[in-house]
Amino acid sequence: MRILYLGDIVGEATINVLKNNLDSIKREYGINLVLANAENVSGGLGLTEKHYKELKSLGIAGFSMGNHTYSKSEIKEYINNATICRPANLNTEYGKDVLYVKYNDKKIAIVNMLGRVYSNTPLDCPFKTMDRLLNEIDADKIIVDFHGDATSEKKAFLYEFAGKVDAIIGTHTHVQTADEEVYKNTCYITDIGMNGPYDSVIGDDIDSIVKRFRTGVYERASVAKSEYYRINGVILDLDTNNKITRINLKVRV
Repeated sequence: MRILYLGDIVGEATINVLKNNLDSIKREYGINLVLANAENVSGGLGLTEKHYKELKSLGIAGFSMGNHTYSKSEIKEYINNATICRPANLNTEYGKDVLYVKYNDKKIAIVNMLGRVYSNTPLDCPFKTMDRLLNEIDADKIIVDFHGDATSEKKAFLYEFAGKVDAIIGTHTHVQTADEEVYKNTCYITDIGMNGPYDSVIGDDIDSIVKRFRTGVYERASVAKSEYYRINGVILDLDTNNKITRINLKVRV
């Protein structure tokens, strides 16, 4: 089973970029199933139902989120019935701890976890939450999207749960790392990168971010506009011997 897991989708314009490129990527790499992180789609923060439906129409089977899961309050109205998993260690009644997706006769469990290092959000321990979920999950394959800042926290999570899940993929920093590996048959990468404007500061308008750093005053930045977009993610070959391969493409709009 070959799964394409797309990194954080940044901005609604990226939906059209994926619309124009996703089918050819699937054909070129022989992809069976597409998953994605969608916490930054709508204006760079959160996911509206409209944009969720547009992404679903592209054939993306399931979505994980992150610290901006509820930045668009309307998600509370549809998330329970959507193919979305919110961070399992975020204590809320809205959304699923585990998202199950089927491919042929295989059932894949997708888990989203938020890192606690540098986080201002009250969170349950991701390690203890994963302990609990492993006693509850009934699936052929388990993929964890660990959404967090700290490399150390993600790597520690790998060593704690290697051999118990099939893949641990990092999201949140929007910068793809070159440390993909398979340890005890668990695929790992610290961050799978982002899908969004190439000429940007992790997806945001360059001038706004430079001004923020120069002045020391926080101002809300907008999603950048760019002639080129990057498509980042990983291919997960989940079989007897699991494999992970990075995808890093630069496409013109």
